[in-house]
Amino acid sequence: MAAKSLHIQVIELPVKDVAKSAKWYTEVFGLGFCFPFIEGDDAAWLNLNGMALGLVEAVEIPKFEFVSSKGETKPVLTFQVDNIQELSKELGQKGIEVGEMVYKQGGGYSFQLVDPSGNLLGIWGGWPKEDESQLLGKPGIV
Repeated sequence: MAAKSLHIQVIELPVKDVAKSAKWYTEVFGLGFCFPFIEGDDAAWLNLNGMALGLVEAVEIPKFEFVSSKGETKPVLTFQVDNIQELSKELGQKGIEVGEMVYKQGGGYSFQLVDPSGNLLGIWGGWPKEDESQLLGKPGIV
């Protein structure tokens, strides 16, 4: 029997230091906990718009990235945000290294960053609005 309702409800991300990672994810993305995190727990569970993002302590951190046929390093996990320009600027001001902001015609804005455990993450601003395509060619817009 085929699944009638299929969606991703839980993502478990391996991390080196659960407390440090939980702090980073809550501060960078403003996520709250699904239930209380107690220092020393081997996992922290964050609420990602009704989906659980588990930060699970791991002995080894596998690379959740790959190289495309064009030679570009791509993340397996990408978060969508409403305020991608503001977030990129804010993270830079906090000293968090962010990748180049890229605009793909029809695909919108995106950039990459790395979490404290070395996980490559994508950040995407959602499908472009009509007025965004007119920003192309202006300074600072790729």
